[in-house]
Amino acid sequence: MNIKQTLLATCLLAASANALAATTADLKVTGKVVPASCDVTIGTGAPIELGDIQVSALNPDPDKPTSLTVPSVPYNITCTGPVAISTSWVDNQEADGTYPSSNPNYFSLGKDAADAPIGHLWIQHGGGASVAVTGNGTETHANVITSADGITWVDSSYGQASKTQMNSFAPAGATTPAAYTTYSGNFTLKPQIAPVDTLDLSTSLNINANATMELNYL
Repeated sequence: MNIKQTLLATCLLAASANALAATTADLKVTGKVVPASCDVTIGTGAPIELGDIQVSALNPDPDKPTSLTVPSVPYNITCTGPVAISTSWVDNQEADGTYPSSNPNYFSLGKDAADAPIGHLWIQHGGGASVAVTGNGTETHANVITSADGITWVDSSYGQASKTQMNSFAPAGATTPAAYTTYSGNFTLKPQIAPVDTLDLSTSLNINANATMELNYL
């Protein structure tokens, strides 16, 4: 008897659902008309070669990482007219992990033969008015600002690239994205090799960092 009651309830629920089936459907089209388009370049487009790094050059303290010195890399964003933009970053090697692993501003350098992260790469625009910009033909400098949602912006002390935050550009002392025609500067790259006691040094460590900067119109 209980089974029959359960089946009846199920049938009634099914009938109710059919009775309330939608007879209309929406087609939504979204987009944005922007006042200008932009072209982005970073360096020459060729990989930055760190060369051969001898194990003997790594920090002899087995618990401490090794910071590497790398030349800065120029970048340039050229737009057909003044437009406010934001940039965000994707770590194309994220699956390889970083050391340490908890910082969203760290990008992967690849992993060793034992699948341990080789270290991390930190990418910075630079602090303060480090970005040269032009607006209405006048050249000036802008600060880097950062946001998690594209609505609330704050000053970015080091202008660091992030996998969870976006960056934009504003006049010194302001935290609202401003429209410029060109944006240019130099990325400071700070690669760091993990402590030697966390790495498999029986074979070569193949450093492989690969990150993409994405530009969005605000």
